[in-house]
Amino acid sequence: MDDARFGLIEAVWGRDGNLLPYIEWCHDRLSTFEHQALAEWTDYDGAADQLSSEWQRRFAEARDEFTFDGTTPHGKHLEGGSHVEGPAGTRYDATLTVSGERTAVYAAESALGWYRGLVELGAGLPLKPNASWRVEVFVRPIGFLGTYRRSRSTGLWFSGQHRYHSVGN
Repeated sequence: MDDARFGLIEAVWGRDGNLLPYIEWCHDRLSTFEHQALAEWTDYDGAADQLSSEWQRRFAEARDEFTFDGTTPHGKHLEGGSHVEGPAGTRYDATLTVSGERTAVYAAESALGWYRGLVELGAGLPLKPNASWRVEVFVRPIGFLGTYRRSRSTGLWFSGQHRYHSVGN
């Protein structure tokens, strides 16, 4: 795995067998997510992707193996609280400070709304021809999330290699 984020996902979610059920949960709940931020910030229409027959089969198998408890995607843990609103929630308490010619530091007080804050505050950064802003993102309860850039093709902020970002947007 040449991207540390994907390695972490595999190590945490893949190890206990919950990666596929989590992906199925996200796909199943896509239309019910309150924020639908991608619809606001991109040309994404909020509709679920059409699944290939292979993914339909895999999701059906994951649903057949449901257990509804606090340790699985379907159940109290992800279904309650503010997980649905999450990083793109409507509220944020954050600052964005320019630290260099093309660098800035973003600091959010809460995980709730951190991405919305990055989008809204990042929109105020001056445009740099042929250059991207590099914004170090810190979220107080979590820590350093990475150095983010705004994609010229999707308009979304991302961390890591653009080729991974642009695959699923």
